Parts: sequence; C-alpha cells; structure tokens
Amino acid sequence: MPEPLEPDRMALDPASEIPDLLIVCPDIAPLRFRDGERLVVEGETSQELFVVLRGSLVVERREADGSQRPLAHLECSAEHPTIVGEMAYFGAQRRTATVRAVGACQALCLKPAHVDAIMEGFPELTRLLCRQFTRRLQEANDALRDLRARFDLGAERRMVQPGELVFKAGERAPLCQLVMGTVRLEGPRGSEVVAARDLPDGFLGLEAFLRDRPQDATAVAEDTCFLAVIDSARREAFLRNQPGLVLRVLEGKG
Repeated sequence: MPEPLEPDRMALDPASEIPDLLIVCPDIAPLRFRDGERLVVEGETSQELFVVLRGSLVVERREADGSQRPLAHLECSAEHPTIVGEMAYFGAQRRTATVRAVGACQALCLKPAHVDAIMEGFPELTRLLCRQFTRRLQEANDALRDLRARFDLGAERRMVQPGELVFKAGERAPLCQLVMGTVRLEGPRGSEVVAARDLPDGFLGLEAFLRDRPQDATAVAEDTCFLAVIDSARREAFLRNQPGLVLRVLEGKG
C-alpha cells in the first residue's frame, strides 16, 4: 500500500501550480509508492488518477500467456510531471494497462472532480491534462487507422458516451468493434459488462451480424467508448478478410 505523505515532505516547486492546487483541494492525497507498487492495474475500474511528481514508472500490458509486456518507461520530476489514469475522468473506465513504480515515486491522487477544479483555475496543469487526453485520442485514431488498412472495410469512427445506446435487441445493427471502453449487454443470458478482450477480436454482436439476423441483446455504453463501425453492406468483404474468426464464431468457438 502506498504511504501517505505530508506536502512539506514532497519538496514541491513553489513556482509551480501544485502548492496552490493543494490549498484549493485539500482532500487531494499526496502518496509515496515503493518500488514495484502499482498505481493502476489493468482490467480494474477505479476513479483515481495520479499526477506523478518524482520517480520512474513502467507501463505494462498483460499478454495472452499471462506475462507482462512493457510498453513504456516514464521519468517524472517536479518540472516535468506525468499524469496516469486520466481516462477515469470520463467514467468507470477499465484500465487498459498496469502502471507500477520503479524505485520510489511521489504522486498526488486525484478524483475526477479535482480535474474540474484544475481546468477552472490552473492553466499549466490543464495543458498537461489536454496533452494526455490528446495522446489517448491519438491512440484510438491509430487503432482505427490500422483497422482500415488491415480490412479496407470503410470502418467509421464513433465515440459513445456513458448510457448511450450502441444497438438494441431485435434490430439488425452494423458491426461494432470496441476499441476502448466497456459496454453493458442486456439479453436472454442476463446482464454483463464486457471490454474488447472479452469479445472475439473486440466485435460486438458478431454472430448476429454474420448470420444477418437481429441482435439478441441490447448494448449500452458503460463508460466512454470508441468504436469502429462496419456497415452491413460490407458483410461479404468481412467474411473474405476474416475467414478464421468467422469460422470460430459460427462453430461456437469464438
């Protein structure tokens, strides 16, 4: 467990906005993470985001065999802080990677409401947040661009807000690939929240799309989602491009 810190033990830069932020939001928790302790954990839902002021971080993603694959190594300082877990601001996002401390790290633990306070009165921190949000949106754009290059199916980008309908039971819906976020499925088998890793290649309602029949469940965004949407007119092209996936789904092995 991280150790709570008193702000005067963090050697804060008085010229930065951090001391003023701690005055405006006294409930922000300064923390010290020891070597190997995790700030966020892949697959979990939580509402914390972290401004890391000192130390090193490694970003990892779980592989199919259970091993952890390093994605990035981050160095943080008072002059160049790093924000992690920022998608929590948009709702109950499932973490897409694990972030752990390498050596000791000092960080501020924020709630989504603190982000509103930052954007209202702290321009330097707001710019830092905006750069981070821009990177995440660019990752989603890159994933969609890769999808188009791979399939040439004319996939369209769609962002869905929490509570927004993706498709409803009984309708013939276009094929949606979940790129980021989670969706609640309500159908004959009950209710469940799914992420991309829980679906065949991230596709929602794939069997109904392949068989050209109505969806048997209603899909509603659980949090902010990015989707790639493939029109029903592209069904034959999809079959040609994804024969292995199509066969597994139709045989009930997807």
